[in-house]
Amino acid sequence: MQSMKTKIEVQFQDKDVNVNDIEKAVKEDLKAKGVKLNTLANLDVYYKPEDGSIYYVAATKDKKEYNVEDAPLYI
Repeated sequence: MQSMKTKIEVQFQDKDVNVNDIEKAVKEDLKAKGVKLNTLANLDVYYKPEDGSIYYVAATKDKKEYNVEDAPLYI
């Protein structure tokens, strides 16, 4: 039996954004901050399609918190 592939896109006005690309941008930002993804307990991601901005809050298992500091990410 083959596993199912899922593709989720957000369509807003003339823009299509794949949810996987949003997740990838957040994970790359966390890695750039020196965060090891396997230490995360929670990762909440918020995408605003009207301006393409991405916000997130990540909490590690030892209760450290990371987020978008000065400006959101954009996609």
